[in-house]
Amino acid sequence: MKASVCIEMVYTEYPFLDRIMIAADQGFDGIEFWNWDNKDMPAIKETAKKAGIEIATFQSNRGGTMINSSQRKDFISGIKESLSMASEMDTKMMFILTDELGDDRSVKYRFDELSEEEKYTSVFECLQELAPLAEATGVTLVLEPLNNLVDHEGYWLKSSTVGFELVRKIDNPNIRLLFDIYHQQITEGNIIERLIGNLDAIGHVHVADVPGRHQPGTGELNYVNILAELNNTGYEGFIGLEFDPTISSKEAASFALKLIKGK
Repeated sequence: MKASVCIEMVYTEYPFLDRIMIAADQGFDGIEFWNWDNKDMPAIKETAKKAGIEIATFQSNRGGTMINSSQRKDFISGIKESLSMASEMDTKMMFILTDELGDDRSVKYRFDELSEEEKYTSVFECLQELAPLAEATGVTLVLEPLNNLVDHEGYWLKSSTVGFELVRKIDNPNIRLLFDIYHQQITEGNIIERLIGNLDAIGHVHVADVPGRHQPGTGELNYVNILAELNNTGYEGFIGLEFDPTISSKEAASFALKLIKGK
Protein backbone atom coordinates (compact mmCIF):
# COMPACT_ATOMS: atom_id res chain seq x y z
CA MET A 1 0.00 0.00 0.00
CA LYS A 2 1.17 3.52 -0.78
CA ALA A 3 0.87 6.36 1.72
CA SER A 4 0.02 9.98 0.97
CA VAL A 5 -0.59 12.95 3.23
CA CYS A 6 -2.98 15.84 2.73
CA ILE A 7 -0.79 18.91 3.16
CA GLU A 8 -3.94 21.02 3.39
CA MET A 9 -4.52 19.63 6.92
CA VAL A 10 -1.18 18.16 8.01
CA TYR A 11 2.11 20.07 8.45
CA THR A 12 0.20 23.36 8.63
CA GLU A 13 2.88 24.66 11.02
CA TYR A 14 5.09 25.03 7.96
CA PRO A 15 4.96 27.00 4.68
CA PHE A 16 3.03 25.16 1.98
CA LEU A 17 5.93 24.11 -0.25
CA ASP A 18 7.99 23.04 2.76
CA ARG A 19 5.25 20.54 3.58
CA ILE A 20 6.05 18.65 0.38
CA MET A 21 9.69 18.24 1.37
CA ILE A 22 8.72 17.20 4.89
CA ALA A 23 6.33 14.53 3.56
CA ALA A 24 9.10 13.14 1.37
CA ASP A 25 11.61 13.21 4.22
CA GLN A 26 9.19 11.29 6.43
CA GLY A 27 8.85 8.54 3.83
CA PHE A 28 5.50 9.23 2.19
CA ASP A 29 4.93 8.12 -1.39
CA GLY A 30 2.69 11.05 -2.27
CA ILE A 31 1.10 14.31 -1.21
CA GLU A 32 -2.41 15.60 -1.85
CA PHE A 33 -4.34 18.82 -1.40
CA TRP A 34 -7.74 20.37 -2.13
CA ASN A 35 -8.36 23.20 -4.63
CA TRP A 36 -5.65 23.83 -7.20
CA ASP A 37 -6.79 27.16 -8.63
CA ASN A 38 -5.59 29.08 -5.57
CA LYS A 39 -2.09 27.58 -5.57
CA ASP A 40 1.22 28.01 -7.38
CA MET A 41 0.99 24.77 -9.33
CA PRO A 42 4.32 25.09 -11.20
CA ALA A 43 6.09 25.57 -7.88
CA ILE A 44 4.29 22.55 -6.40
CA LYS A 45 5.29 20.41 -9.38
CA GLU A 46 8.90 21.55 -9.22
CA THR A 47 9.09 20.98 -5.45
CA ALA A 48 7.52 17.52 -5.69
CA LYS A 49 9.93 16.56 -8.45
CA LYS A 50 12.87 17.79 -6.39
CA ALA A 51 11.60 15.86 -3.37
CA GLY A 52 11.00 12.72 -5.42
CA ILE A 53 7.39 12.43 -4.27
CA GLU A 54 4.21 11.86 -6.24
CA ILE A 55 1.27 14.25 -6.38
CA ALA A 56 -1.29 11.60 -5.54
CA THR A 57 -4.49 13.60 -5.95
CA PHE A 58 -6.17 16.99 -5.70
CA GLN A 59 -9.69 18.34 -6.14
CA SER A 60 -11.23 18.48 -9.61
CA ASN A 61 -14.27 20.66 -8.80
CA ARG A 62 -14.04 24.22 -10.09
CA GLY A 63 -17.51 25.36 -9.06
CA GLY A 64 -21.07 24.26 -9.60
CA THR A 65 -22.72 21.02 -8.67
CA MET A 66 -23.44 17.59 -10.08
CA ILE A 67 -26.90 17.37 -8.53
CA ASN A 68 -28.49 20.11 -10.66
CA SER A 69 -28.50 19.32 -14.37
CA SER A 70 -28.90 23.01 -15.27
CA GLN A 71 -25.29 23.56 -14.08
CA ARG A 72 -23.80 20.58 -15.91
CA LYS A 73 -22.29 22.39 -18.86
CA ASP A 74 -20.30 24.79 -16.68
CA PHE A 75 -19.47 22.05 -14.18
CA ILE A 76 -18.01 19.77 -16.84
CA SER A 77 -16.12 22.68 -18.36
CA GLY A 78 -14.41 23.16 -15.01
CA ILE A 79 -13.57 19.47 -14.73
CA LYS A 80 -12.00 19.60 -18.19
CA GLU A 81 -9.69 22.36 -16.94
CA SER A 82 -8.80 20.21 -13.95
CA LEU A 83 -8.12 17.16 -16.11
CA SER A 84 -5.76 19.29 -18.17
CA MET A 85 -4.03 20.47 -15.00
CA ALA A 86 -3.73 16.90 -13.73
CA SER A 87 -1.98 15.95 -16.95
CA GLU A 88 0.34 18.93 -16.57
CA MET A 89 1.15 17.86 -13.00
CA ASP A 90 1.60 14.17 -13.87
CA THR A 91 -1.23 13.39 -11.44
CA LYS A 92 -3.20 10.23 -12.22
CA MET A 93 -6.11 10.75 -9.85
CA MET A 94 -8.40 13.60 -8.80
CA PHE A 95 -11.27 13.55 -6.36
CA ILE A 96 -14.67 14.87 -7.33
CA LEU A 97 -17.53 16.10 -5.12
CA THR A 98 -21.25 16.07 -5.89
CA ASP A 99 -21.79 19.51 -4.36
CA GLU A 100 -20.04 22.85 -4.35
CA LEU A 101 -18.27 23.63 -1.08
CA GLY A 102 -17.39 27.08 0.19
CA ASP A 103 -14.08 28.19 1.65
CA ASP A 104 -15.17 26.77 5.02
CA ARG A 105 -16.02 23.44 3.27
CA SER A 106 -19.75 23.88 3.87
CA VAL A 107 -22.26 23.15 1.10
CA LYS A 108 -23.12 26.34 -0.77
CA TYR A 109 -26.33 25.32 -2.58
CA ARG A 110 -28.74 22.51 -1.70
CA PHE A 111 -31.47 22.81 -4.36
CA ASP A 112 -34.22 21.59 -2.03
CA GLU A 113 -36.72 22.01 -4.87
CA LEU A 114 -35.17 18.99 -6.62
CA SER A 115 -36.24 15.47 -5.68
CA GLU A 116 -33.74 12.80 -4.63
CA GLU A 117 -34.45 10.97 -7.88
CA GLU A 118 -33.67 14.09 -9.93
CA LYS A 119 -30.42 14.63 -8.06
CA TYR A 120 -29.38 10.99 -8.45
CA THR A 121 -30.13 11.04 -12.17
CA SER A 122 -28.21 14.26 -12.63
CA VAL A 123 -25.14 12.87 -10.84
CA PHE A 124 -25.27 9.67 -12.88
CA GLU A 125 -25.62 11.50 -16.20
CA CYS A 126 -22.80 13.86 -15.26
CA LEU A 127 -20.50 10.93 -14.48
CA GLN A 128 -21.46 9.34 -17.79
CA GLU A 129 -20.21 12.43 -19.60
CA LEU A 130 -17.07 12.71 -17.50
CA ALA A 131 -15.98 9.07 -17.82
CA PRO A 132 -14.70 9.24 -21.42
CA LEU A 133 -13.02 12.60 -20.73
CA ALA A 134 -11.15 11.12 -17.78
CA GLU A 135 -10.27 8.01 -19.75
CA ALA A 136 -8.89 10.08 -22.63
CA THR A 137 -6.52 11.93 -20.30
CA GLY A 138 -5.53 8.85 -18.31
CA VAL A 139 -6.84 10.33 -15.06
CA THR A 140 -9.12 8.53 -12.62
CA LEU A 141 -11.87 10.60 -11.00
CA VAL A 142 -12.68 9.32 -7.52
CA LEU A 143 -16.15 10.28 -6.31
CA GLU A 144 -16.17 11.13 -2.62
CA PRO A 145 -19.05 10.63 -0.18
CA LEU A 146 -18.92 13.02 2.78
CA ASN A 147 -20.77 12.89 6.08
CA ASN A 148 -23.55 15.46 6.45
CA LEU A 149 -24.04 14.96 10.18
CA VAL A 150 -20.89 16.67 11.50
CA ASP A 151 -18.91 18.39 8.75
CA HIS A 152 -20.87 18.96 5.55
CA GLU A 153 -24.56 19.48 6.28
CA GLY A 154 -26.60 19.23 3.09
CA TYR A 155 -24.00 17.31 1.09
CA TRP A 156 -25.80 14.96 -1.28
CA LEU A 157 -23.58 11.88 -1.57
CA LYS A 158 -23.30 10.75 2.03
CA SER A 159 -23.68 7.02 1.43
CA SER A 160 -20.89 4.79 0.12
CA THR A 161 -23.61 2.31 -0.87
CA VAL A 162 -25.04 4.85 -3.33
CA GLY A 163 -21.52 5.77 -4.42
CA PHE A 164 -20.61 2.15 -5.18
CA GLU A 165 -23.84 1.75 -7.11
CA LEU A 166 -23.07 4.78 -9.26
CA VAL A 167 -19.51 3.66 -9.95
CA ARG A 168 -20.64 0.19 -10.99
CA LYS A 169 -23.41 1.54 -13.20
CA ILE A 170 -20.94 3.84 -14.97
CA ASP A 171 -18.69 0.78 -15.47
CA ASN A 172 -15.57 2.69 -16.47
CA PRO A 173 -12.15 2.13 -14.82
CA ASN A 174 -11.57 5.89 -14.71
CA ILE A 175 -14.53 6.46 -12.37
CA ARG A 176 -13.99 5.08 -8.88
CA LEU A 177 -14.94 5.88 -5.28
CA LEU A 178 -12.85 7.66 -2.69
CA PHE A 179 -13.60 5.77 0.52
CA ASP A 180 -13.00 8.11 3.45
CA ILE A 181 -13.08 5.98 6.58
CA TYR A 182 -13.78 8.97 8.82
CA HIS A 183 -16.83 10.08 6.85
CA GLN A 184 -18.20 6.57 6.42
CA GLN A 185 -17.81 5.69 10.09
CA ILE A 186 -20.03 8.65 10.93
CA THR A 187 -22.69 7.92 8.32
CA GLU A 188 -22.63 4.12 7.98
CA GLY A 189 -20.09 2.27 10.11
CA ASN A 190 -19.22 -1.38 9.41
CA ILE A 191 -15.94 -0.12 7.97
CA ILE A 192 -13.97 -3.30 7.34
CA GLU A 193 -16.78 -5.09 5.53
CA ARG A 194 -17.67 -2.02 3.44
CA LEU A 195 -14.05 -1.36 2.56
CA ILE A 196 -12.85 -4.89 1.85
CA GLY A 197 -16.05 -5.94 0.11
CA ASN A 198 -15.98 -3.09 -2.42
CA LEU A 199 -12.35 -2.75 -3.45
CA ASP A 200 -13.34 -3.29 -7.08
CA ALA A 201 -15.01 0.14 -6.98
CA ILE A 202 -12.49 1.99 -4.77
CA GLY A 203 -9.66 4.09 -6.14
CA HIS A 204 -8.39 5.91 -3.04
CA VAL A 205 -8.78 5.67 0.75
CA HIS A 206 -8.65 8.41 3.40
CA VAL A 207 -8.02 7.93 7.11
CA ALA A 208 -8.86 9.95 10.21
CA ASP A 209 -10.30 8.91 13.55
CA VAL A 210 -13.78 9.46 14.97
CA PRO A 211 -14.76 11.67 16.74
CA GLY A 212 -12.82 14.83 15.95
CA ARG A 213 -11.18 13.89 12.63
CA HIS A 214 -7.81 13.55 14.32
CA GLN A 215 -4.98 11.08 13.74
CA PRO A 216 -5.50 7.32 14.16
CA GLY A 217 -5.36 6.27 17.80
CA THR A 218 -7.36 9.22 19.13
CA GLY A 219 -10.85 7.77 18.71
CA GLU A 220 -13.03 4.72 18.31
CA LEU A 221 -11.63 3.20 15.11
CA ASN A 222 -9.22 0.28 15.33
CA TYR A 223 -6.87 1.29 12.54
CA VAL A 224 -4.43 -1.53 13.29
CA ASN A 225 -7.11 -4.04 12.31
CA ILE A 226 -8.59 -1.97 9.47
CA LEU A 227 -5.26 -1.38 7.72
CA ALA A 228 -4.06 -4.93 8.32
CA GLU A 229 -7.21 -6.30 6.68
CA LEU A 230 -6.79 -3.92 3.77
CA ASN A 231 -3.14 -4.86 3.35
CA ASN A 232 -4.06 -8.56 3.34
CA THR A 233 -6.19 -8.00 0.23
CA GLY A 234 -3.16 -6.92 -1.77
CA TYR A 235 -4.52 -3.38 -2.20
CA GLU A 236 -1.85 -1.35 -4.00
CA GLY A 237 -3.50 2.08 -4.05
CA PHE A 238 -2.99 5.12 -1.87
CA ILE A 239 -3.99 5.49 1.77
CA GLY A 240 -4.22 9.22 2.37
CA LEU A 241 -3.88 10.94 5.74
CA GLU A 242 -6.54 13.64 5.95
CA PHE A 243 -6.79 14.59 9.59
CA ASP A 244 -6.34 17.45 12.03
CA PRO A 245 -3.41 16.48 14.29
CA THR A 246 -3.73 16.90 18.04
CA ILE A 247 0.04 16.66 18.43
CA SER A 248 2.87 17.85 16.20
CA SER A 249 2.15 17.09 12.56
CA LYS A 250 5.40 15.21 12.10
CA GLU A 251 4.72 12.97 15.08
CA ALA A 252 1.11 12.29 14.06
CA ALA A 253 2.04 11.62 10.44
CA SER A 254 4.93 9.34 11.40
CA PHE A 255 2.69 7.24 13.64
CA ALA A 256 0.01 6.88 10.95
CA LEU A 257 2.62 6.07 8.29
CA LYS A 258 3.90 3.16 10.40
CA LEU A 259 0.35 1.80 10.63
CA ILE A 260 -0.06 1.95 6.85
CA LYS A 261 3.30 0.35 6.15
CA GLY A 262 2.82 -2.25 8.89
CA LYS A 263 5.97 -1.30 10.76
